[in-house]
Amino acid sequence: MVQEIYLYPIISVLISIGIFFIVKFVIQSKLSGLKGSSKLLGMISLMIITLEAGYLGINLGWFDVATEVIASIGVGFFLVTFAIQNHLKNIVSGIGLYLNKNIIVGDFIEIDGIKAQIIEFHLMKTVAQTSDGKIVYIPNLKFNESVILISHG
Repeated sequence: MVQEIYLYPIISVLISIGIFFIVKFVIQSKLSGLKGSSKLLGMISLMIITLEAGYLGINLGWFDVATEVIASIGVGFFLVTFAIQNHLKNIVSGIGLYLNKNIIVGDFIEIDGIKAQIIEFHLMKTVAQTSDGKIVYIPNLKFNESVILISHG
């Protein structure tokens, strides 16, 4: 019989595995056409593993000795998150653009004086092509920060 001290960690691991598969299903079904969405699954998986390891460490007493190390890791995690905040904003904007039905591949846009046709959406950028054949990479955050003219192609 499983001791009671191990019951909650086992349930926690099973819940984390369930959350992973739900997130994987949602990303594959709703964001399958968004290039780079597999990176999003990797980031969410890393977050689930980190949180689960933290929970297990606290619950099973693994961190009783390493409190200072945990605090340092937390500060490091905060600094890394702060450093990549623009990337995170672009990722969230990319998902919003992809799910927005008002702008689709093939639409013509004008942003910052550049007129181009959208070729594809990526997780962090949108690829467009100008009338003279030049490829333009537009950070997805730009769609939230600028006035954009959209005409459906």
